[in-house]
Amino acid sequence: MIQGSRQRQRGQAMVFGLLFIGITLIALIVMFNQGVLTRDRVQVENAADAAVYSQAKLFARHQNLIAYTNRAIIANELSIGQVVALMSWSKRYANIPRWVNSFPAYQIPVALIPPKPMISDILSSVTLPYQILGQVVRTVSAPVVTIYPTVVSSFNLIMGFFQKAFALATFEAQVSVPKAVVEQHRMAHRSDDELEVATLSQLFLIQNFILTYFADYLPLDALLDAVAGAEPPPNSSPGPAPGGQAYEESDSTPASVINDFLGADVPSSMLVNNAPEVHGQKTNAPSTIDSRNAGREFAALINSNRNDWLAARNFDATVGFGVPEIPIYLGFINIKLGFNFEVGVFNNGGTAYVYNPLSIANASKGIPTYGWASLDYSSMGFKLDVTLAIELCLPLVGCVSIFDGALGFGFGLPLGGATHQLVTKAGDQFLFAPQWGNPAQGMLLKENTPYGDAMHPVHAVTWAWGNVLPVHGINTAEDVNVGYSGSPSFFTLGADHAETGRSKEFTIAVAKPLSSVRTSDNPKSLNITQGKFGLDTHGVDDNPLVFLWGDGERMMTVSSAETYFAPPSGRDESPNQYSPFWDARLREPSKFVQFVAAGQIDIQQILGLNSLNPSYVVGFLMDLALDYVIKPGRDRLLTKLPPLIQPVAKPAIEGVTDTVLDKMTDSVKGALE
Repeated sequence: MIQGSRQRQRGQAMVFGLLFIGITLIALIVMFNQGVLTRDRVQVENAADAAVYSQAKLFARHQNLIAYTNRAIIANELSIGQVVALMSWSKRYANIPRWVNSFPAYQIPVALIPPKPMISDILSSVTLPYQILGQVVRTVSAPVVTIYPTVVSSFNLIMGFFQKAFALATFEAQVSVPKAVVEQHRMAHRSDDELEVATLSQLFLIQNFILTYFADYLPLDALLDAVAGAEPPPNSSPGPAPGGQAYEESDSTPASVINDFLGADVPSSMLVNNAPEVHGQKTNAPSTIDSRNAGREFAALINSNRNDWLAARNFDATVGFGVPEIPIYLGFINIKLGFNFEVGVFNNGGTAYVYNPLSIANASKGIPTYGWASLDYSSMGFKLDVTLAIELCLPLVGCVSIFDGALGFGFGLPLGGATHQLVTKAGDQFLFAPQWGNPAQGMLLKENTPYGDAMHPVHAVTWAWGNVLPVHGINTAEDVNVGYSGSPSFFTLGADHAETGRSKEFTIAVAKPLSSVRTSDNPKSLNITQGKFGLDTHGVDDNPLVFLWGDGERMMTVSSAETYFAPPSGRDESPNQYSPFWDARLREPSKFVQFVAAGQIDIQQILGLNSLNPSYVVGFLMDLALDYVIKPGRDRLLTKLPPLIQPVAKPAIEGVTDTVLDKMTDSVKGALE
């Protein structure tokens, strides 16, 4: 009995032992498969993160290059203004005899004894050192103003064209670099490990290219309809990408999805060509309003960066006194009144980047043609500047400012005056004093005026007598230089992106064939495909656009990145395209990208691509790049270059264009084949 009992116990132990071995084998296979899937999933995601980060980093480098060249363009343009300012400043002194000998009030003798010297003779003698100084500076500046602006403005045009060429070179690198990055993430111990950049990545990049430079090409209605017709995308990621930025995803309305993807409520370009008037006459080409706004933006930028010599050069020889603000309280009204009185000689002037709205040469275009205009006046007389502040104070409301400013009064007689203008064509210049402004405008003293204090009422008589001589532009041989190339074609930051400080979304799609995923059912692994331990690893079967991934038998993922404005710590600066503080970071893929990756939105339809044939896609992309990126810079450069160097420069410029486009073509074709 005891022996039989022991045999039964051994039988029971054997059953439990076999069961334990089976459970252990199952657990080991499950752990093996889970480990393989986790390892390969991490490999795919890391490769996608690295590839898309590289794309964004290349674009950040491009943005920083734009910032450096934009700074150089602004500095060069301001140096042109310095030369123009020297001309009017020196002519104002050199032409003193012309003014004092013609002004009637100075033709009165101061003595009846021969030779009966007149006031004009005395003024000419007293101002002789200034006349000599003005004549010397004018003699030196005259040849410089003929050559220097042409050379510098041509150099600015070249830098503007270089920005366009580098934009395409950056795109070419963004096409080719992801493949090299992904290949580096293949397993080193397996020569047959496969990891691919999906064709979808190239369509994402083309979409980013369009949104960056000419976003109006993609209509908002089509984007909203595509999002509205899409089903909720699968959760492609358990959380924010490493190093990325998390976004609120509670609002899934089409408008919010579009806003997160575009960085704005409507498609708007991130990098805006600041001189778009030479775009081809395409359906979506910038309008005249866009061109006018671009010109105004450049002019405002130039004028806001003028130094004191350009903005308001004052060399007054005066004496005077001032009274500090006197408070006057009248019940609910508080008044602060002060004034400053000066008498002597006032030498005021300024130089501004402006345009003539009555331009004869530009009448048919409707687009402002900007140039440099410089004005200097010298008058002897007096100034009375009054500061006035009025506040209305009410109970429970507090004090409200009604007026807070300064008023200028004065009277003077002319000693000298001069102008100088640098324009593109004859007819673009101002001709008469009212086109420059008038002293009535100068009564309300402001800090930012085109010509400093030249329009102060103390110069009213000088302003009027300048029409008699004349000095305001009619004498083109003396006061006007033509041939200026105008504002260059360069990139600035779009308004919406100046608010967010973020670029358009870059996205990379990476896939790994299941044949390279060594789970237990893989023939090159354990090859367990049948029985209780069999595993059926299968791919995607619910994505109608799975061909953009190659096929459905793949492990797939998408990763996104963006550039962002990152000024140094402690520096408070709004996003702009003049400071080289752009960097790259990963971000969570937007819902729009997830829709596209899941096949819920047809990106081909959004882009207007009828085929994925490499030749067709390249032709489509080249047409866009030529019309909206290369041609505006190249055509403006070739049009504005001096005729003397055009025969030499044109082949070189066209050679650079062809080289960049050829490399771009080869890269896109290679990525799609």
